[in-house]
Amino acid sequence: MSPTRQKFARDSLGLAITQYLVRAMSMGRSFVAAKLLDPTSFGAWNALQLMMDYGALAPLGTQQGLDQLVPRRLVEGDAARTAQLKRAALFNVVALTTLFAAFGLGWASVGSSRMRAFWHLSGLSLALLCVMLVNVANVGTSILRSHGDIGGLTRWFVLQGLIGSGLGLVLLVWFGRWGLLWGWLAGCLVAFLFVAVRGRHVLPLLPAPATESLDLLQIGLPLYVFTASSIVMRNLDRIVVLRFLGTQALGFYGLSVNVLTLLMAIPDSLAYVSYPMLVRRYTEAGEDPEAIRERVERLVRGVSTALPLAAGLCALWSRDLVHVVLPRYDACVEPLQVLAFGATGLSQAAFASLVLMTVGRRIILVPAALFLTALSGGLQLLSLRWNGGLTGIAAASAVAYLVSGAVLLSLAAVGLGHSFRRMLSLIVRCFLPTALAALVCWGAAWAFLRELGPFTLITVTRLLTASAAFAAAYLLFVAPFARGIGFLSLAKEFNVPFFGRRPGNPEDPR
Repeated sequence: MSPTRQKFARDSLGLAITQYLVRAMSMGRSFVAAKLLDPTSFGAWNALQLMMDYGALAPLGTQQGLDQLVPRRLVEGDAARTAQLKRAALFNVVALTTLFAAFGLGWASVGSSRMRAFWHLSGLSLALLCVMLVNVANVGTSILRSHGDIGGLTRWFVLQGLIGSGLGLVLLVWFGRWGLLWGWLAGCLVAFLFVAVRGRHVLPLLPAPATESLDLLQIGLPLYVFTASSIVMRNLDRIVVLRFLGTQALGFYGLSVNVLTLLMAIPDSLAYVSYPMLVRRYTEAGEDPEAIRERVERLVRGVSTALPLAAGLCALWSRDLVHVVLPRYDACVEPLQVLAFGATGLSQAAFASLVLMTVGRRIILVPAALFLTALSGGLQLLSLRWNGGLTGIAAASAVAYLVSGAVLLSLAAVGLGHSFRRMLSLIVRCFLPTALAALVCWGAAWAFLRELGPFTLITVTRLLTASAAFAAAYLLFVAPFARGIGFLSLAKEFNVPFFGRRPGNPEDPR
């Protein structure tokens, strides 16, 4: 492997690890905030985070188009056209985010609004300023990545996460939920300034509309629709909880979602790192799907085998830990346990979408994403009609995640040239381990954790025994499905520390 590719692989791995650590810090912030705040105030913070999450959708595909067009312009070597494209992207982001902010403030100003009641227009304005800083910084990080500066992107994540989460917790002690907002604003501002300084030689100084403004939207639209639908699907349950069950219920449910987010950190990071590798191999092979078929299979099977193990351990420990550490949030335990087993579906959907983009079938993501989002919303509303409560909404979301993963993985398998029989075999190998993990987890909990008592040495012993029994039984049952994955080989391919090949190894097939 060439020195340039070695550096790219190391930087990509560093970025993946950084994303995981930032998510871990964010989850730590959430647990501490839940401990110090009452469920209603914690729910109000989750509601504000929802608004900021949806603010990331304001640019309407500009960043997705930028990710695809800037590398092409750099290859063409036309500096003037490249600069014009960057200014057009900045114009799109600033204009569209401003419209989103105006709409958000207008919506909160009319009639009765839970958001305005908790945060007032001043708090909503600060949250929308965070949205603007992040969206503009994303233009910068996209351009830096296109220029090969993965290290700059890594530092941006570190600054935003470390300052936003760390300072937020410090200010939380004095200012309550407002401290979380001020801390996040400080993290966004520092990270934005870092990107502006780091990329001063390649980033646009001023926005300017151009014909490329429309090109960015058109080219980025398919991936944007899928990304937007994925964000909506991941957040739709929280919107339903807030709308129909109230802010306090969102506080309980939001804690469950934070655990799911941490479980998804490694699969999401692997997907992020895998995409350029898949594109490179596919392109070098003359756009032959066979060049990436085996790698994709091993990757999705590896994740679908390892992730249910983590989900099961999380489900086993959650009840006692929440009862001891956050006794006011006992209502989050059952939704947390259910959502954990939906992580496999989300991870497979992410990998499958990258495969479809790599093999030139990105347009199919649009109808698939819209259908799956509608399915998720329908299942959640149905659970409300049946008075399923928070656990019912979590179950509806988990089912939607698993169906989404199965549908998109089937489409990706077709794109890779799989026969129907091989596609069906892949689906079974990827999703049966989750069913096995859920059954074995339930059995271990029934055998060892039926009673909830004080957190003593006996409790810890029971938890460790249940965990060992679950892990041993699951690994025994799942062993036939893990044959041929080659976990050690995958670790070497991703340059995982202590497993990766030494630089300059002449036998490196890459």
